Amino acid sequence: MTQKNKQDRTFNFTQNRIKDLPPAPLKKRIEYFDSHTKKLICRVSDKGTKTFAVLKRVGNTSTRITLGQYPDLSVNDARVKAQEILVDLSNGRNPTEEKRKAKLKGMTLGELLERYLADKTDLREATIKDYRKNIKAFTGWLEKPIESITRDMVLTQRNQFTGGRDNKMRVLRLLMHYATDTLKVLDSNPVDVLTDGKLWAKLKRKDRMITSDQIKDWFAAVLQLDNEKAKVYLLLLLHTGLRDEDVRYLLWQDVDFANDCIIARDTKNHTDFTAYIAPQIKPYFRHLYTITGDNPYVFPGLNKDGVMDVPRKPIAQVIKQSGVEFSSHDLKRTFLTIGESAMIPFSLLKALANHKTNNDVTGGYINAEAKTRKEATFKIADTIQAYTLPNGDNVIALRSLAR
Repeated sequence: MTQKNKQDRTFNFTQNRIKDLPPAPLKKRIEYFDSHTKKLICRVSDKGTKTFAVLKRVGNTSTRITLGQYPDLSVNDARVKAQEILVDLSNGRNPTEEKRKAKLKGMTLGELLERYLADKTDLREATIKDYRKNIKAFTGWLEKPIESITRDMVLTQRNQFTGGRDNKMRVLRLLMHYATDTLKVLDSNPVDVLTDGKLWAKLKRKDRMITSDQIKDWFAAVLQLDNEKAKVYLLLLLHTGLRDEDVRYLLWQDVDFANDCIIARDTKNHTDFTAYIAPQIKPYFRHLYTITGDNPYVFPGLNKDGVMDVPRKPIAQVIKQSGVEFSSHDLKRTFLTIGESAMIPFSLLKALANHKTNNDVTGGYINAEAKTRKEATFKIADTIQAYTLPNGDNVIALRSLAR
């Protein structure tokens, strides 16, 4: 709106002049400005509805606070209310924002969780299940208004938890952070009491992996699985270094047998990532296609997203048969450790692991080309195969047969 247009619609509001204002054009609204009381406007709709409001810039945004409709609200009453609102705004109080906050402050913890999940549309089913599971541990809190949750309550509840204490508290902190910083309905996050008191347990970096002398037994136990999806899932984790969800959510349209590659979509660092199918596991992958190839997902299942959950029973079966304790993420650690033993440079290992390098000055200059990453992946597969063979049989010959 130009200054001239605004001037053309600025006049001294009176009852008669407001009454005579014509309806706006179809699907349009026209705003008129009171020359007597700055910031007071009258907005007219295409149906002729006339609404008084205060229009004022607060910070970098224009704030519009509705006062009421003509003729229920007279011009004089609109001016009085406008002056009161302007005083509030100058003192840092926004009546509309306060009404919104008052309404949201009655929100319960359960409602806050649902609102957060509705806003975070990119969360995977496994993450949602984890949030729900952990927040249910706060017995009786789901029905509590979030404004009633205090620092003392958080501290007391934290001390009553035993297993997985910090995981539960982190989910509560996440939700309360959403309430304070995004919804802005709380002035502070009560879970900060744990940070202030330095009560968070120090995270211990896990280092469990399958050692070179365990791989043979582990590999044999995996190949004996009757569950083909679980078999290929475990082989892919070991031979690509991908994360659990990146494998379970693979689409057949992102599997390229001709070029021995797969594309994991929307990975942890919010990028698509290309990994490579080693010749040693390609036959198992092709066989799985005959079983699940009519489904969009490589590993279809019954969870909400249509993919299989972590195959815990087959994993337990492998552990029992091989005597090797492991988790899905341990296989990523194993893949990288084998890569290191195969003399693959650290910068290339980071690329294979899909770890960010843009915060690494030197790493920012290194771009591992597809051919280099593919060769490195195959080299790791050769090393894995060497560990599974008796007396160091010819790895290269077996690799060619696997094609």
